[in-house]
Amino acid sequence: MGKVLKRWELQNGLTLEAEDFSYNYYGEYWNIKVMIRGKIEVRPEYLNGLLAEEPYGEEALRRLGGEVEYRREITQVGVPEERLGETIGRLLGYFEENALPYIDHPSFPERFVQKRWREVAKEIRTEKMREELQGNGP
Repeated sequence: MGKVLKRWELQNGLTLEAEDFSYNYYGEYWNIKVMIRGKIEVRPEYLNGLLAEEPYGEEALRRLGGEVEYRREITQVGVPEERLGETIGRLLGYFEENALPYIDHPSFPERFVQKRWREVAKEIRTEKMREELQGNGP
């Protein structure tokens, strides 16, 4: 676990944390790696109307579990040690200016859960097709 740099409590109920996983890679130079994460509860109402449209919808919902994780990695390589704090601050500022307003939108949790659910459903369909092609089908 990295050092927590910042925590945001958003209006839509999400909590995000920025953790520092930066490391020295050569001499006085660093690779910056900041991981921004937050858990989003999977609420049944987020998927109203969608479950019936997808043959593997219920299975996808089970695989998602009770929550999904928003995750964003911000990196920059070759940062001189004396500019480490300044550069991390600038990168977090860009995130706050450009991504945070989108993530803070009231509909973001629902849209994000739906997106992850669709991705999992697609993975399941792909698995089932592979099984059928290999002769291991139902």
